[in-house]
Amino acid sequence: MFIRSYCESDFPALCQIFLRAVRETASQHYSPSQIAAWAQVDEARWQQKMVESQVLVATVNERPVGFITTIGDYIDLLFVAPEFSRQGVASALLNALFVQIPTGTLTVEASITARPCFERHGFVVVAEQEVQARGETFVNYRMEKVR
Repeated sequence: MFIRSYCESDFPALCQIFLRAVRETASQHYSPSQIAAWAQVDEARWQQKMVESQVLVATVNERPVGFITTIGDYIDLLFVAPEFSRQGVASALLNALFVQIPTGTLTVEASITARPCFERHGFVVVAEQEVQARGETFVNYRMEKVR
């Protein structure tokens, strides 16, 4: 596995990783209607998000298998292709981020699915939240890691 900076040509693969991770991995913790509401990509908005964010991409044999995006000290997205889940991809991405942002407080709004991964890396729950998206209510966790 190799961690590198985002390239514009990664965009379609990262969208697919997100959609598959939500539909396949997160579906164990969220209802079908929640997954349908969550598993959507507004391409124009996401392309702008990639431009405005620091984005790291995990690759295996040059194929993207996971990614993390940050805006300042806020982790906005962390997703791994389902066939690579529980193989250290998210950990490698977080560790690479910790090198790039060595001090301060990192924050994230983690899904039920992602919470254990963040906890393993020293994040603590600050608050359980209910958030609205496309007519659905989701539980997630505002978490932080002070370094």
